[in-house]
Amino acid sequence: METAELLGVLCRALPELRTVAEETGDGTALEELLAAARRGEPVIDRLRQLGLLELLDTWAPRRPPADVRGPASPPGGGGLVALPGVDGSGHVAHGRYRCPARTCRRAELPRPGDDLPMCALHGRPLRFG
Repeated sequence: METAELLGVLCRALPELRTVAEETGDGTALEELLAAARRGEPVIDRLRQLGLLELLDTWAPRRPPADVRGPASPPGGGGLVALPGVDGSGHVAHGRYRCPARTCRRAELPRPGDDLPMCALHGRPLRFG
């Protein structure tokens, strides 16, 4: 796994990792690692020393093989259909929430009713785009 992808997994898992690090006495080392990541320094060796590299690798989302196609389009072309009672003035936002510092590849789909996703590494909301 490359660094940008690894940092995305780290960001997503950071609340749980902080809990574990505090319980094992590695809280200070984890915070030092995070500070280094914020500065753009390489952190893979530090993750390995803390025993987190393999753990994060198991938490990484797995991609389907490149030859797997998505679901087939529904009959009739699969375009958007207006909902009853909607006058057409609304719009659909296309995009994902991404790292505010462009440090990692974390990407979250917007979901109605969810809070704005936060970047645990930088302590800021993810940016939409």
